[in-house]
Amino acid sequence: MTIWLISFFENTPIDDNQNTRYNSLVKEAMQRGHEVTFWASTFKHNTKSQRFDKKTTLAIQEGLTLQFVKSKPYQKNIGIQRLYSHYVLGKDIVKAMTAATQKPDVVVIAYPPISTAYEVVKWCKSNTVPVIVDVIDPWPELFEQKLKKLPQPLSKIIFSGQNKKAKYVFQKATAVTAISNQYLNWAKTYASQIKTACFYPAIDGATVEAQLLQASQSQSATPKVFKIIYAGSLGYSYDIPCILAAAELLKEEIGVEFVIAGLGPQVGLIEKAVKQLPNLKYLGRLSKEQLMEEYYTANIGLTQHTKGATQSVTYKLFDLLSCSLPIINSLESEMRDIIVDNKVGFHHPSGDAKALANCILLLKQNTELYNEMRHNAKNLFLAKGDSKKVYAQFLDFIEAQTNS
Repeated sequence: MTIWLISFFENTPIDDNQNTRYNSLVKEAMQRGHEVTFWASTFKHNTKSQRFDKKTTLAIQEGLTLQFVKSKPYQKNIGIQRLYSHYVLGKDIVKAMTAATQKPDVVVIAYPPISTAYEVVKWCKSNTVPVIVDVIDPWPELFEQKLKKLPQPLSKIIFSGQNKKAKYVFQKATAVTAISNQYLNWAKTYASQIKTACFYPAIDGATVEAQLLQASQSQSATPKVFKIIYAGSLGYSYDIPCILAAAELLKEEIGVEFVIAGLGPQVGLIEKAVKQLPNLKYLGRLSKEQLMEEYYTANIGLTQHTKGATQSVTYKLFDLLSCSLPIINSLESEMRDIIVDNKVGFHHPSGDAKALANCILLLKQNTELYNEMRHNAKNLFLAKGDSKKVYAQFLDFIEAQTNS
């Protein structure tokens, strides 16, 4: 079977981190003997740089081809320039798909961008090719929230068009998948009868185990401190001030240590706090090996978001669960329900540093509860977050659409 996978924001098989959703789908499809074409853009979203200066085709191995479509650059995640880049990219990928020598048996496209998904779904309908739309983020709602200050006439023009395209995408898709049930329910507001399936953003458990084993050889298995770690983006949608305030509240608590790793615009805030708080460390951006060493000696993982954050279920959830770390979370989403219902951690209101500190103390002081949550975390990861299981099920779903 010939499968086309289309994702413009995620790493491709030539990028550094292979433990991602579409790379995992590639591996699973290749193991089953399918012919795979991975469509991406020359522009790499997370680094805001071009992989290539023109459209490029790479034959990675037998049965796997990468198609990089030339994409206009942009620097801001939220803005008109990015929307225009996506509009042009949608037109250009259809030209490239039309020029392909062989049609696929099925197409899977990550959503967003809206414009590219719209053009690809239209092409698939015209060519009678089944198409699965995989929801990673609920656009255009995210853009509407971030661009509230746009003049009303301009906002109406932009978002009425975006909503019409979104409606077309979901009403004409063969099926819809998503990284959470929350996003599937959102997609159903456009097309209530669409066939759906949820596949969480899983990670490779075998790789994690190997990394933890390597970390164990250089790190003490019995850390002298009770370590709470936040590792990830330091952007403004992540509640770094709440973490720093909790560290302030617990600065007299013997044996408690806060560790923050990552880069972003809130670095200055952290560096200032480090000078005042002896229980706080800032490690900057870590390699995967360094991060796993920190996770190996950590006791609690944090997922802290500001009020109104739009994420649903993140990779970070399964990163932490795979390392048997109880999680303290402030994201109001399906992730909250997963954490609380499966007893793998606690939820507290965004910005409530006292509640965060109390959750930390409870786990530090209640060894039985702490050990139970560690055990539950690993079991939940194996059941819901291991890529070998999750993406095997995803490929089963993809294969089934060619027979529908």
